[in-house]
Amino acid sequence: MRKLRKHLLNLALGELVAAFSFLVVFKLYLDLGFASLLAFSFLVLQLIQGVLYWVFRSQSLGKEKSLLMRKTLIVLRRMNLLLAVLVVILLLMLAQNKRDLFFGMLIYVFSVIEYINYYWYRLSYGKSGFNIKLLIQAGLKPSSIHKLLKRK
Repeated sequence: MRKLRKHLLNLALGELVAAFSFLVVFKLYLDLGFASLLAFSFLVLQLIQGVLYWVFRSQSLGKEKSLLMRKTLIVLRRMNLLLAVLVVILLLMLAQNKRDLFFGMLIYVFSVIEYINYYWYRLSYGKSGFNIKLLIQAGLKPSSIHKLLKRK
C-alpha cells in the first residue's frame, strides 16, 4: 500500500512539475500572443486537475471513494468540455498573428489530448508514456477517472 501511495504521489508531482515547467517556459522563453497564453492556461488547468486527482487517489487508498470527489470530477469533466469549445473559439478570434494562432492551436490540441487522457481514455501505456504502437495493440481503455465515475 505504501509503495502504491508513493507511486500515486509521484504521478501528482510529475503533473505539478509539468505545469510549472510549462508556465516558466512560456513566461521566460516564448514571445507569443494572447491566443497561446489562453491555450497554455487551458493546458495548465488540465495538469492541475491531474495533480488533484492523483493526490485524492493517494489519500483514499483502501477507503471508499468520496462522493464529493466523484461529483467534483463530473463537474470538472463537463466544465472542461465547455471550456474546450470556448477556448477554440477565442483562439480563432483573438490570435494576434499566424504564429500566435499556430502555437495556440498546437498547445490547444495537446490540452485536449490531456483532457481525453484524464477523463475518457488512457492514452499512455508502460514506462514509455505515449506509444502509438502499444496504443493500437492494446486498444483504448477507460481512464482511471472514467472508471471511477462509472462506478455506482
